[in-house]
Amino acid sequence: MEWTKRRGRTAATLIIAATLLAPSTSLAQTVDIGGHVAFYNPLGSLIDGPPIEKRLQAALMVGVDAVAWTSSRVGFAGKVAYAPSRVAVIQARNVTDRDASVILASARVLFAVTPVATGAGGVIPPWSVYVGAGAGLASRSGGVWSYASGLTSPALVLNVGVQTPAGPRIVMRMDLEDYISRAQFDAGTPGETAAQRHHDVAISVSLSYRVRRR
Repeated sequence: MEWTKRRGRTAATLIIAATLLAPSTSLAQTVDIGGHVAFYNPLGSLIDGPPIEKRLQAALMVGVDAVAWTSSRVGFAGKVAYAPSRVAVIQARNVTDRDASVILASARVLFAVTPVATGAGGVIPPWSVYVGAGAGLASRSGGVWSYASGLTSPALVLNVGVQTPAGPRIVMRMDLEDYISRAQFDAGTPGETAAQRHHDVAISVSLSYRVRRR
């Protein structure tokens, strides 16, 4: 279990490092680094009995993110977020809330539907709309997830967002994100759980500082 947690943390670090280093070497026109708060709303149960059901609950989420635009249309984004999401354990018509948490990490390619400002002298539109897709991880922790495997799952990440300047070097963004993963615990063992497609949805607001602009 501890190895799985370390693997999730290492993978998340690599995702963010790759996002920051790859596009920002010579291609990036702007690089923004900041933090965000989000409303985390998981959809569906990770374990859907019988005889037991385990369903994550909505929670506030916080995290850090980085965005690098290589042109007015194409960019790269990386994000890591944490939420202390409790789990409703439903068994024999009884419901017990258990403490747990989730970490979401992703690396995405962004496409601006309306161009974004990428230079100090460029025309700055009031709002820029973009869509994105990429790969991510969803990592669960807490005593309620007392399984030998399956705590960290790869995910397809889709998002739509808008950004607007909030100052000479400050950018505000609002994003709707969906981490689509396949949850299964203790796969290949007699106690394996049934595989469930799961959606970790987050609506976030971020403020970033533009550390590089051309």
